[in-house]
Amino acid sequence: MKKTLFTGLLIFFLAANASAYKLEYDGNGHNLHWASNQIPVSYRITTSPVIDRDAFINIVNASFGTWQGVGSAAISFQYLGLTNVKEPALDGENSILMSREVSGNDVVGQSYIFYSTLDGHILDVDIVLNTSYPWSTEGQARKFDVQNAATHEIGHFCGLDDLYADTDREKTMYGYMDFGETKKRTLDADDMAGLAIIYPAQTASEDSGGGGGGCGTISGHNTGPGGGAVNFLWLLVLLVVLGVRRLFHVQKRQGPPSL
Repeated sequence: MKKTLFTGLLIFFLAANASAYKLEYDGNGHNLHWASNQIPVSYRITTSPVIDRDAFINIVNASFGTWQGVGSAAISFQYLGLTNVKEPALDGENSILMSREVSGNDVVGQSYIFYSTLDGHILDVDIVLNTSYPWSTEGQARKFDVQNAATHEIGHFCGLDDLYADTDREKTMYGYMDFGETKKRTLDADDMAGLAIIYPAQTASEDSGGGGGGCGTISGHNTGPGGGAVNFLWLLVLLVVLGVRRLFHVQKRQGPPSL
C-alpha cells in the first residue's frame, strides 16, 4: 500500500453530506470538478490489463460513454490511447490501470484524485482495478465485471462520492459490489442528477465558461496554466494538493465467501 501519492502531498478521506447523491469535496467546502477548459477530459488505458486488451479497452470506453450520455450534464471525455504507466501518480495523465496498487485486500477498485484546495479543481485522476481478483467483461459469476466497476469509478473521476444507504443499493455510486454484478453499468436517476449538479448543461444564451456544482469551475483563485496543463513547479510552490483515495469494497455478505 502506498503511503503517499506524491512527495509532500497530504492524503485525506473526504466526508460528504447525506443526499440522493453525494459530491466529493476538498477540505474547504469546494466540490471536486474538472475545469471547463479541461473538457473533454482526456484519459489513457493501460497497455497490459489482465484480461483481453481489446475487450478491456472497449468496455472502459463504454463506461465513459455512459456518463457522457447524460444529457443534463456538460461533461465529455476523450480517449487518447494506451499508456505504459503502472502506478497512480500526479503526472498530468489520467490513467485507467489494473494492478494491486490499492489500499486493502477487500478493495475491488480505487480512484486516486489529485486536486487543488483553492477551488476543488481536479488536476489528475488514476483509476485502479485490483488484479488480486478475477475479472470478466461478460458478468460471469465468481468474477467482477469490468464495466460494472469502471462505471462506478468513473463516477469518482467526475467528482461523485460513494453511497452506502440501503436505499442506494441499485445506484451506480453505491459503494459495494458483488461477484457477477452488472447493475452499475447503467445509471440511476440520482447518479445522473449528481453529475448534472457538478456540470450543469447550459443553454446557448448562457456563458459557456460557467462552472459546476455551485462553487464554479474557476474560483476567484488563479488555478494555473490553461488548457488543462499542469506546471509542476508552480503547483508545488503555490498550491496545497490533497490526494483522495476513493475505495470500492467487496460486498459484505452473510454465509461463505464468494471466493
